[in-house]
Amino acid sequence: ATGTPWVADFRDPWTKMFYFKHLCLTPSSERRHAALEKAVLDSAIRVVAVSPLVQKDFQGMTQTPVELITNGFDEDDFPSSSIAEPGCFTLLHAGLFASDGNPEALWKVLGSMVKENKDFAENLRLVLCGKTDKEILDSIDGNGLSDNMENLGYLEHTKVVEQMGKATVLLLPLRKEPEYRATLPGKLFEYLAARRPILGIGQKDGAMASILSETKAGETFEWDEQQQMRRFLEEQYKLFKDGGDTRCSGDIEKYSRRAVAASYARLLDSICESFQNRFQ
Repeated sequence: ATGTPWVADFRDPWTKMFYFKHLCLTPSSERRHAALEKAVLDSAIRVVAVSPLVQKDFQGMTQTPVELITNGFDEDDFPSSSIAEPGCFTLLHAGLFASDGNPEALWKVLGSMVKENKDFAENLRLVLCGKTDKEILDSIDGNGLSDNMENLGYLEHTKVVEQMGKATVLLLPLRKEPEYRATLPGKLFEYLAARRPILGIGQKDGAMASILSETKAGETFEWDEQQQMRRFLEEQYKLFKDGGDTRCSGDIEKYSRRAVAASYARLLDSICESFQNRFQ
């Protein structure tokens, strides 16, 4: 109505969000959502998506240019001097740990390693920061890992970052939803900044797997790849026992909030310049 150019920024998809299908909408309501989504995409001067796969989906739905600007991490939150906690092989999960993201194969692998290797059992520490669903705690207990678990519950952000810095390996299972292939969880970027090896679980052709590969920050495994997960953990444990440096040194600068903000500034500058040129 004002004639002012505007950007439609999607931090998440709309009709392709993983929980959209669980809303129990009527067919007419689903059509209305799709129509509203299309109206937003078509009426904006630019659309912004946070992952390459979401960007591709939107590009197939509109003629409006779709830009990619991911989420990021705050460099000031992550001191470069943080080191893993000595004496503990610490696997850490930060944030909400929902039951539909329960990595049962991982717990089985860890349970087997604890039973077979007394040294590993004595060194393993499984740390959970944030709300963890009961189903996950039950799976951990069912695989004989309760004695190795430390459930810290909700912590303020600075404390979570501190725990990340003490970890040996960071755990990042996605939810078991096909739509999650396109998703980049916000915690991924903070995991990158912590520079600890990341054990990702989800689709190997998904957005998270692509970033882990690009930044050499970890590996992604399908939900049932027990042997591959075990190989990764054994490699990391050997590094830990040998006193090797497990910090990841890949290029993550473009995912800093400073770089992300610069990308957004360039986008808005270009839009304003084009808009002004119309009236000259």
